[in-house]
Amino acid sequence: MINSIVSIEDFEQISPIFKGDKGHKLAKHVMHLFALDKINDLYNRSSIYNGHEFAKSLLKDLKVSYKIGNAERLVALPKGSFITISNHPYGGLDGIMLIDLMVGIRPDYKLMANQILSLIKTLNENFIPVQPKIKNEKDIKAVNINGIRETLMHLHQGHPVGFFPAGAVSDFSIKKGCVRDREWQKNIIKIIKLAKVPVLPIRFFDSNSPLFYFLGLINWRIRLTRMPYEVLNKSKKGQRIGIGKIISVKEQEKYNDPDSFNHFLRNSIYSMPVPKSFVPIDEQEWHKMNLLRNSYQSDS
Repeated sequence: MINSIVSIEDFEQISPIFKGDKGHKLAKHVMHLFALDKINDLYNRSSIYNGHEFAKSLLKDLKVSYKIGNAERLVALPKGSFITISNHPYGGLDGIMLIDLMVGIRPDYKLMANQILSLIKTLNENFIPVQPKIKNEKDIKAVNINGIRETLMHLHQGHPVGFFPAGAVSDFSIKKGCVRDREWQKNIIKIIKLAKVPVLPIRFFDSNSPLFYFLGLINWRIRLTRMPYEVLNKSKKGQRIGIGKIISVKEQEKYNDPDSFNHFLRNSIYSMPVPKSFVPIDEQEWHKMNLLRNSYQSDS
């Protein structure tokens, strides 16, 4: 059983300075400096679980809860395939919350995940791993080709799939004075257009710490070192998630131009108003929602 996210062996592959007894001590020091040892401990405590149960256990261990705005829209989700799109303000924990939320509704839900999320091996059954495209990069990596194939096959077989169309954590935009996703990846937009299934916008209304985004203004690699702390600093805050209105295939067909379709989908997230009320999702609320969902689907 893999009981850590990042190991000393991973450091050895990065550089020979981490090999041998002295190198291992240095690796341990670096892991402690960047709170990776705490992330490993956190992972280890929940690693006896997989999938939804792992996500649920991890959030409980972190004391991270979330509440849903317009939760009633989750009752009327399609029976077959559909797509969720979301902004990516946390860069990791939002993926865990999305798995906890959506797999609790549809056990066959899978999320297209970047390299950071893909490190969580206990969620392999719920992830479709890809590598976000770097600016000016022309070649499509094999892992992405396989990811696209798996995504389309999963949808074709009647299952739901989730996307973070940005493919990477949100940035602070100096021009707009707020936290926003980087440009959404064109390949993801093409997949959504090609799939011809309903789309459900899901917005995360909260974000990482100001320090995280400030470091991003300096360099994204410096910001990356802050990521473990951003997993550990959200306990007892009640993260807010809004559920948008389902976008039908008919409505999607109004947008033939890729850029206008991209703008339309992105706008469905960022124009979503903050719901007037939010429902904390606990076991009792899940039970009530599942009863309503079963009743709705049997009548439809």
